[in-house]
Amino acid sequence: MKIAIPTDDAIMLSAHVNNPKGYLVLTVEGGEIINEELRWNKLSDILTSDNGIFHNLMDCSAVMVNITSKNIDEYFQAKNIEIITTREVIITKVILDYLEVTMLRESNLCCSP
Repeated sequence: MKIAIPTDDAIMLSAHVNNPKGYLVLTVEGGEIINEELRWNKLSDILTSDNGIFHNLMDCSAVMVNITSKNIDEYFQAKNIEIITTREVIITKVILDYLEVTMLRESNLCCSP
């Protein structure tokens, strides 16, 4: 699963999912991060009024956001990209919180003897 985190500085989650300077894209498998990459948007992507900026998200299955809107929700739903909301703004804390919740959810699905 690839998760995109909008960011302007690779430290903080950007308040605006539709026009950040880039995205931190995490590949998560089995509750662990196996790869991460920064995908910076080109200036032409940021300035366009169409969906050009979202080309960095085409292989992602989820995006983490603080704030969303009806238009953003509809766009992501149309692209089959899950929206994960968080109140946290520091990326490392966002990631740790997400992995903790994921691990708890997976452990609850597993049978115990």
